[in-house]
Amino acid sequence: MELHLRAGRRAGVERTCGKKVAYPAEDSATRAAVAMNAKPTTRKPLEAYPCAFCEQWHIGRAMSLDELRSSATG
Repeated sequence: MELHLRAGRRAGVERTCGKKVAYPAEDSATRAAVAMNAKPTTRKPLEAYPCAFCEQWHIGRAMSLDELRSSATG
């Protein structure tokens, strides 16, 4: 979770939080991501992530551990 928070801070508020739907808890965001991933129009896997700005949860493209590390450290 800490990698997501650091990567989000580096990406900035508009990209991380911006106009995205905010979910109050991880479980509700995860359920929404699972539902979106089940749609045939979803091009890339999605996942829930904690927001470093609004302290809620959003849904975004699933990132590998290497991508997260790279985004978190610049």
